[in-house]
Amino acid sequence: MYQSSFGTINQVQFSNEHEYYELLGFLAKSDGSTSLVWERNEEQGAWGSEGRIKFYSRILPFSATLSHTAGVGNVVSRVNCNEFVENLNIDHNFVMGSLQNISAIRATIPNGYLADFDRGLNL
Repeated sequence: MYQSSFGTINQVQFSNEHEYYELLGFLAKSDGSTSLVWERNEEQGAWGSEGRIKFYSRILPFSATLSHTAGVGNVVSRVNCNEFVENLNIDHNFVMGSLQNISAIRATIPNGYLADFDRGLNL
């Protein structure tokens, strides 16, 4: 479900619903440019679990505002935001990993924003 910002320090922000659904399309495309992970950091003595979006490319062709942190290895950058990752999973049928079921996700998109979602898929 759309919100203009997610996270305790607004790590993910949108100017409008069009940006939100465009980003969902981009994240759904399963072309190796992103993946969703839920890291159990508390198992290594850190504060707690972290929902992350990992980006494998420097070029991010969408207009949403994301607070990126440094990546490791082949991960160029990542966005740490439990609230947004939960939103993707619970409200839009995203799964952890890099392969998404586009049809299942598309079924959660309101008709008025399908063009935005499709634009994200094609970025």
